[in-house]
Amino acid sequence: MSNTAHSLNSLVYKPKSIIFCVALSIVSHLFLAAFVYKTGVFSTDDIASIPAKTISVSLVEPSPIRQVIPVQPPKPKEIKKKRIITQAPSPKTVYKKPEVVKKTDKPKPPVVKKKAVSSPLPSPVNKPTLFTSPQPSYQPKPMYPNSARRRGAEGVVVFEISIANNGHVNNAIIIQSSGYSVLDRSAMKAIKTWRFPASKFNTFSTFKQKVEFRLNGY
Repeated sequence: MSNTAHSLNSLVYKPKSIIFCVALSIVSHLFLAAFVYKTGVFSTDDIASIPAKTISVSLVEPSPIRQVIPVQPPKPKEIKKKRIITQAPSPKTVYKKPEVVKKTDKPKPPVVKKKAVSSPLPSPVNKPTLFTSPQPSYQPKPMYPNSARRRGAEGVVVFEISIANNGHVNNAIIIQSSGYSVLDRSAMKAIKTWRFPASKFNTFSTFKQKVEFRLNGY
C-alpha cells in the first residue's frame, strides 16, 4: 500500500516541476538579452541577422488519477459439516433353550445298625417302705363337739400317720384341714389312741388316714 501511494504522488507533482523549469529558463534568457542589449555587446544589426528561435511550450494536462481500489479476496464459504449419526445396531436377543437337567438318584446313605448299648441299671434308692393302709384293731370314734353341732359344721380331716412296729401311733400330721379347728382337734385326739396290728419289721410304716365328721353319721 505504501508503494502505491508514493507512485501516485510522483505522478501528481511531475507536471508542476516541468512548468517551473521552463518558466525559469525563459526568465533567465530574458534577463540575459536585456543585459546584452544595454551593454551593446551585440548591435541591433547583429541581433537582426541572428535567426530567431521559436520556443514552443506545450502544457500537458495530467491524466486523472484513477483510484485504485484494492481487490479483497473472496471470503471462503463456511462449510457446515453435517453430523452423521450412526446408530449402533441393537443387540439381538438370543434365546437359549433351558437345559434339561437330568435328575440323578442320590445314593442312599448306608444304614448303620446301631449296636445295643447296655445301660447300667439304676442304683436302688432307699425309700421308706409304704404299706397299704392297715385296718386299726382299736379305733374309737372321735367326739363331735357340741359347738360344731350347733353351727352345723361338717368336714373331713386327712392325716399322715406313722406307726411303730408295736402298732402304736408314733406321729400324726394334718395334711388337709376340715375347715374347723374344733373338728381338727377332736380328730387328732382320737387318732392318737388308735391301735394297729404289730409289724413284723422293725421299721415305721407311714400312710394316710382320713376322719369324717357328718351330722347324720353320729
